[in-house]
Amino acid sequence: MYLSIAIKLLVGMLGVIFFLRISGKTQMAQLTPLDSVNSFVLGALVGGVIYNPDTPVWYLVFAFAVWTAANVSLRYLMRFHRIRRAIKGDSVMLVRDRRLVMREFRRNGLEMEQFRTMLRENGIFSMFDVDDVRFETNGRITISRRNEPPESYLLVNGGKVMEDALKRSGKGKRWLLRHLRQAGYPDAEKLFCVEWTPGRGFYIVPLEEPDGRDAAKETLSAD
Repeated sequence: MYLSIAIKLLVGMLGVIFFLRISGKTQMAQLTPLDSVNSFVLGALVGGVIYNPDTPVWYLVFAFAVWTAANVSLRYLMRFHRIRRAIKGDSVMLVRDRRLVMREFRRNGLEMEQFRTMLRENGIFSMFDVDDVRFETNGRITISRRNEPPESYLLVNGGKVMEDALKRSGKGKRWLLRHLRQAGYPDAEKLFCVEWTPGRGFYIVPLEEPDGRDAAKETLSAD
């Protein structure tokens, strides 16, 4: 019995390590709802098999294989905007131009005291010191303080144009593609990321160079 528990513990540890290596380091940071679900399932899976002496270790191996395959498939499908949005959700503005966005407070079930606690955790003790606050998909907040540089926008991610980010930035897809063509990138699908910061310009990273070398980085000015 003790040998069986030891073997299951070892297999469970190796299985979790393998899963983290396959799925990426975001699992440890709990960046998305999927990451949290994975933590719950993996814990229940390993614990249930270890403490049930009638369950053979091969059940654990099979369960790890199925769950890992399901995660890899789901992460591939998350390349599509609608599926990614359904799984990860969207970040929302809780404060815009120093005004509370009450609709988002109600939709996220957030009370003012909870919000003030989150501000204090970020070293903010007064609403007078805040311009914008974004509620991220991992449950944390991103704060733009007064007199700080403007917010940047991720307009292309993994070859996909981020329509929501374009909308928040006040720009359109034609504007983005025009500047990308001017920079020598006619196809957004071949770009790893495009970040735009008002007043500073674009930060562009191609997926890869033609000869397979590491992708180049480039900063361009834009209106």
